[in-house]
Amino acid sequence: MADTRRWSNFVFAGLFALALILFSRILLPFLMPVLLGGFLVVLFMPVQDYLSHKLRGRKSLSAGVSTVIVFLLILAPLALVGWMVARELFTLVGQAQGLLAQGHLRHPLLAGLPLDVEHYLRLGADGQDVERAILSAVTGGAALLRDVAAAGTDLVINMFLMTVAMYYFFLDGRRLVAEVTRLIPLDKRYFEAFAREFTDVAYAIIYGNTVTALIQGAVGFVGLLIAGVPHAGVWGAAMVLVALVPVGGTALVWGPIGVVLIAANRVSEGVFLLAWGAFLVGSIDNVIRPRLCGSRMALHPLLVFLSMFGGLAVFGMMGLLVGPLIASIFMAMVRIYRRDFLGIGRAEHLAEEDRAESTPPMAEPAPARVSAPAQAMGSAATLNA
Repeated sequence: MADTRRWSNFVFAGLFALALILFSRILLPFLMPVLLGGFLVVLFMPVQDYLSHKLRGRKSLSAGVSTVIVFLLILAPLALVGWMVARELFTLVGQAQGLLAQGHLRHPLLAGLPLDVEHYLRLGADGQDVERAILSAVTGGAALLRDVAAAGTDLVINMFLMTVAMYYFFLDGRRLVAEVTRLIPLDKRYFEAFAREFTDVAYAIIYGNTVTALIQGAVGFVGLLIAGVPHAGVWGAAMVLVALVPVGGTALVWGPIGVVLIAANRVSEGVFLLAWGAFLVGSIDNVIRPRLCGSRMALHPLLVFLSMFGGLAVFGMMGLLVGPLIASIFMAMVRIYRRDFLGIGRAEHLAEEDRAESTPPMAEPAPARVSAPAQAMGSAATLNA
């Protein structure tokens, strides 16, 4: 009987592992949009709780309204900005293809440079070289169009999946987390630590890093428009990306452009752009990011930078969010191992817990005076019992 029971357990474990592997392969292509949906739900869960209270506990309706709010506030504007940047890139690539086909490259920013740019950028005078350049440009343009079309289709699918995931996370997210917590044999303290890290990283990345980068890109875009820089949308999007770089930041974009403007005899525009970037765009990072992020991100700036761009290399654009999350959870596990298994810093941690527990609670209201008849009734009831 014991052998039969043991073999039954082995067979069940094997079938369970097989089902888990197959189920993971099914969900793996949708991991990134679902994870991003979880990020957004963590941020907007207070909105869901408020709506659920106002709608008298109708969770389905409040989850739907919360999903629509997130879509209108975040996903739709991001899609619009992405479309504008893609349109600018198409225009820029089309101009480059036309200039390559003519055998030379002219650009408004390069026209006033005190250099013989034509000499350095001219293609070979041989007609065969020009023909090869045209063929290469046409082939590259077709490949770009194909890639952009595929990326646009993937973006629409991912946004749809993200929206559906957000709705069900708003509706059943807490119950799902509680069920997973019961199934995994792990100390509750560790789950709480991981959940706290997830929430803090979500707030720090979305509110601290991403919102700050978007504001810097928008302000830099306005400065580029005022300075009359062509394709300001592309450069503004580039500022959003480089704003995540801890060294240099947006100065890696507006700095060289300002220098090129000055070298092209557009001194006033160049000086204006440099001043705009240094005093306005740069100050946003020092003023807004600390207010939005606070002390939630318990990661060194270098580790944040490496995890963001490492995640970008491994997971694509979603890696900007996933990378710091993985790094933060890893560091939380290191702190738990250091404290609970090695005993390093355990005394300080216990002292902090004791201080938190010894904090006197708020004074409770004094109990109401009980009338004499009520006391008599209570005494009689006690005697009868």
